[in-house]
Amino acid sequence: MSLLKRIAKHTYEAIPFKQPVFSLVRSVAKLPEPVFRHLHFKGTITIPVGENASFRMVHHGYVIENELFWRGLDGWEKVSLELWRRLSARSKVIFDIGANTGVFGLLAQAANPEAVVVAVEPVERIFEKLRKNIALNGERVKGVHAAVSDHKGTAVLYDMTESEHVLSVSLNKEWNKASTQLRPVEVPCLTVMDLVEMTGAGTVDLLKIDVETHEPAVLRGFQALLRKDRPTMLIELLTEEVAREVAGLIHGLDYVYYNIDDVTWPPPRVEALSRSGHFNYLICRPEVATSIGL
Repeated sequence: MSLLKRIAKHTYEAIPFKQPVFSLVRSVAKLPEPVFRHLHFKGTITIPVGENASFRMVHHGYVIENELFWRGLDGWEKVSLELWRRLSARSKVIFDIGANTGVFGLLAQAANPEAVVVAVEPVERIFEKLRKNIALNGERVKGVHAAVSDHKGTAVLYDMTESEHVLSVSLNKEWNKASTQLRPVEVPCLTVMDLVEMTGAGTVDLLKIDVETHEPAVLRGFQALLRKDRPTMLIELLTEEVAREVAGLIHGLDYVYYNIDDVTWPPPRVEALSRSGHFNYLICRPEVATSIGL
């Protein structure tokens, strides 16, 4: 970062009362994204969920929280979040795998206070942010510091340890392999079945799986339950190889597929899995899709 940019950054960070001023601006005007993406701050924010619910998060000045502050659920991954809200309202046991700071897990609990919600994050410094967000919302989400894969024990996570915050790290060594910041870090590792046992529920209804090309290993860790109960999944398919592997693991389960570009509503139903149009696919039983208006 150049000297001028560092000076500008420090000067901006020193400006007082940004949050109340921006809250006032937000109440009277809908700023375009090229403008509000520069208007970030640090503090605690509240994200409405429908008319009578909300959840709180610490805004660390990062893009996800900033979009949620300025646009609410119409901000970050708006189609995925709307699908998740509708699905959470009808689900009893919900796992947010690769939770980062907890947006999906916190939204699930706000949409359905009676649900059992588990948010799993392997990066320790990010898990601490997740833990604080969980505390802000009354400890109603269970946070778990671990990676999720096809075995229990430990795993090697390829982390960008020089970055204070990251959105994209993986157990897959090939992911982000061009980065000079990648460092192997040993982390605790669980399977989905371990998480099911932890809840005592015997099953899971809804999963968000965001593990940067390690999704097939996550599915291999609960194959018997997957084939028995056919839970709903909001899942990243970032490459054709991952899409093929996931398709093979759920073959014959009569799921329907929706390719989410996080712009188009409703998301288009497709006949086969491929690399996603943006990040996520919805994979669910036909009756689940009908129940949420698809």
